[in-house]
Amino acid sequence: MSFGGFLSGWRCRRVRRQAAAWVSAMDEPFAPERQRAFTAWLAEPLHAREFRELRAVCDVAADLTGAAEAEVLESIADTASCERPRAGLLWLSAVTVLAVFAALTVGWLWLNDQGYLPRMYRTGVGQMHSVVLPDGSVAYLNTRTRMEWIGSPENRRVRLLGGEVFFEVVHDPSRPFRILLAHSEVRVLGTRFDVYQKSDGNVVVTVVSGKVSVEGLGSMPAARPSWSRRLTSNEQIEYSPVGLVADVHPVRALSVIRWRQGMIETRGERLSRFIGNLSRYTSQRIVIADPRAARMRIGGAFSVRNVDATLERIARIEPITVTHQDGEIIVGYRSLRENGGSIP
Repeated sequence: MSFGGFLSGWRCRRVRRQAAAWVSAMDEPFAPERQRAFTAWLAEPLHAREFRELRAVCDVAADLTGAAEAEVLESIADTASCERPRAGLLWLSAVTVLAVFAALTVGWLWLNDQGYLPRMYRTGVGQMHSVVLPDGSVAYLNTRTRMEWIGSPENRRVRLLGGEVFFEVVHDPSRPFRILLAHSEVRVLGTRFDVYQKSDGNVVVTVVSGKVSVEGLGSMPAARPSWSRRLTSNEQIEYSPVGLVADVHPVRALSVIRWRQGMIETRGERLSRFIGNLSRYTSQRIVIADPRAARMRIGGAFSVRNVDATLERIARIEPITVTHQDGEIIVGYRSLRENGGSIP
């Protein structure tokens, strides 16, 4: 750095410290000679600019409340305790830190409130949670779900990293709402639908009302969609990272989202598939020890809030056994002989 550059930087820092001192002194009335000194100092354009900018930041900081206010006050206290400046500069360090911290805090709060900053939402085993996204849409998270808001006011986007979410999207034709997954994208204008990304990578999309567009994405960011489908009310699609598993087909959408009431509704599906779904709601591993039990078909509505009670209920009406062993739940088959010659 040249000597001229060093001198210019030193002068700017000096003016900034002077502006901080004047701003910190504004809370007390000036004596006539102090007022004249301030007026003379302010006559310099550089001085006036620094003073206006710093005063504006401090005025904004004064409006902070709650946690933001506490953080600012804590920052001032920490700074003041680190190093006491010499007489005449007692408040310079604290005010400067306040200005910088307030600008960063206000900027962060505004960006976060407007939806520019990423937000992560997640649920644990057996948990369900609803959130209002920055655009006003509502997302209901099922068990073991991770979702991130990665959008902005003009670009409504979330990334589903795993699990299941039921969306109620605010209608806005000018701003499509998009859900990004590992190898696909779901796009809507405003509707109610469910997206379930399974642990094996397969994705199930179910539409309750409205219209949804689903596209399979190529490995390259600019690649054209490998396939695309449009779904409407009471339609469902399932696909894997490499292609369609089950093309668009009719479904009772309200039965798919019974998990919002803490229930699983099934109509004659294999017990193996039912157990796979039920396993999401417990930290215990459920093992089907007998293939005869796995092939059984089951129907009805069952609670997910108490997995043990649900399995015991099934064991009372179906020829299966349920035992606990080494932290696992073992599901076996009860033969006709064990059952007294008949199936209950």
